[in-house]
Amino acid sequence: MTDLNNSDEIKKIDPKNVFGSTEMLADQCEQVWEDAKKLNFSKDSSIKNIVFSGMGGSSYGAHVIKSLFSDTLKVPVYVVNDYHLPAFTDSSTLVFLTSYSGTTEETLSCAKEALEKGCKIAGLTSGGDLGEILKKNNCPHFIFESKHNPSGQPRLGTGYIVLGTFAMFNKLGLLEISDSEIIKAISQLRNDTKNIKSEAQKLAVLLKDKIPFIISAEFLEGNSHILRNQLNETAKSFSDFEALPELNHHLMEGLKYPTKDITMLFINSPLYSSKLQKRAELTKDVVQKNGLTVQEYTAKGISKIAQVLNVLSFGGFLSLYLALLYNEDPSLIPWVDYFKEQLKK
Repeated sequence: MTDLNNSDEIKKIDPKNVFGSTEMLADQCEQVWEDAKKLNFSKDSSIKNIVFSGMGGSSYGAHVIKSLFSDTLKVPVYVVNDYHLPAFTDSSTLVFLTSYSGTTEETLSCAKEALEKGCKIAGLTSGGDLGEILKKNNCPHFIFESKHNPSGQPRLGTGYIVLGTFAMFNKLGLLEISDSEIIKAISQLRNDTKNIKSEAQKLAVLLKDKIPFIISAEFLEGNSHILRNQLNETAKSFSDFEALPELNHHLMEGLKYPTKDITMLFINSPLYSSKLQKRAELTKDVVQKNGLTVQEYTAKGISKIAQVLNVLSFGGFLSLYLALLYNEDPSLIPWVDYFKEQLKK
């Protein structure tokens, strides 16, 4: 088994330095938040709904915002992971386009439709075709420089996408996030990184050869989506997620067949509402009574934003360490690449 504390062993399996990108989450967050302070957009009170368009890691900001700020966003939010915008989109819709590379074909398709429909458009990217579309059409945009992602993999630029989306929404007047809250959250993340890595290492060993099924609630639901993706792409591990309280209305009866290799990973938080904390404990009880293994991770941080960043970091390290235990290069996504090549034919 790979020694997760042996840097020489890790470098052999991880030649593109996914480890470095994962360690730089706080740097990514700090850079993109500070760079965004130069942006200046006019606020638009006529926005009636928001449609996010993004695929894979480029949609992470959308999923986090939808769950984290569900109690403060004043307009409905819809996430599109597809080629087409929903029928309701019109001139009162803000279509927020995100593509790390700027070349994602589904997002570019939605950009074309948004222009045709006369929607309001804003976007976040490192450049590419999307960057050109946003500039050409004078749309509010943020083209970030990827300084702290040595692996070069878009899905490892989590900080750029999540904090970049926060910053854009702040500048557009759709959210009110104080500079001090973000600075404190990033500082906490830096201080907690050593403990995050330690907990992720221990859990990776326990999840090896298992199917991780993630359970979370409320403001951390978006994190579960991200953690599932990280385990899929980086660790090459099958994984899925469900959120409380919805799963209590169906999954309780689905724990019997077949569940041999499933481990339930609960993402806990002391900031969940009291009702959801009680539901989480009862759900663990039912899971264990059905003979399934329960593993847990408790989000750290004094604010919800701090806990979101904490779990983002934890998920990055957990999926990385699991990949190393499987002796898999965490940078490679051969089947995604194969699929894209075949699709072009």
